[in-house]
Amino acid sequence: MQLPTRLGTDEDGHIINQTNRMRIQVMYRSVIEEVIGLLKKQFGEVLHSVYVYDSIGRGTAVAGKSDLDLTVIVRETVQIDALREETEDLLERHPEIIKVDYDIGILDTVLSPENLYEWGFWMRHACSCIDGFDLSHQFPNMKPDVRISRALNRDLSVQLRMAHEKLEAGEMTQMTQMEKRSLVKRMIRGAYLHVNVKDQSFASTIEDSLFILRLYFPEDKLIEDLALAIDRMELSDDWLHELLHRYELMFI
Repeated sequence: MQLPTRLGTDEDGHIINQTNRMRIQVMYRSVIEEVIGLLKKQFGEVLHSVYVYDSIGRGTAVAGKSDLDLTVIVRETVQIDALREETEDLLERHPEIIKVDYDIGILDTVLSPENLYEWGFWMRHACSCIDGFDLSHQFPNMKPDVRISRALNRDLSVQLRMAHEKLEAGEMTQMTQMEKRSLVKRMIRGAYLHVNVKDQSFASTIEDSLFILRLYFPEDKLIEDLALAIDRMELSDDWLHELLHRYELMFI
């Protein structure tokens, strides 16, 4: 395939938002309505708006395997302990999702010009409004930009360091296989964000991220092992520790 791939961008080079509330599969609509009800109950007038992202927002979710990923914008700082408890009860009634992730942002922070390449990008290009006032129109269309990639990768080194510490302390076994695989997916995404500006692309799935990584690192064993980890039935602590070490030498 010719490089750059420009995957996930339009003819003008702008990032395509792959999410849309109209793409949400019917099986997830009732649980989304319930979660919005929980948010309104817990936050009341402090709640500004709610957005869906990732596989449910793209219409590619798999029942019993996908998360419900939501961005929640509030007008001031909120406590979420009660929300988490009620969400656990909700999950028992809705086996079509395995968990609900809430990314909570404060309205003034989201709208601050200094957060254009983090929150501005996210609202415009990564999620779709499902309740409240849609903030996406407050921000311009963007092209792949190193400032966006850096913002998205900001927490990666912290996550990897915490995983290292757990491995060294023998605590990694407390992580479920799902959590370990989620960490590997984050590593794949982080590696892709090292090449996406050069590639003039913005991949929205792990599969597309791996596809592009293989083009830029052909026959690289680390990339192939990252791909293998996604499909492994079980990720051992020793294998993951060695993978983390090689990854940090190459990408951190």
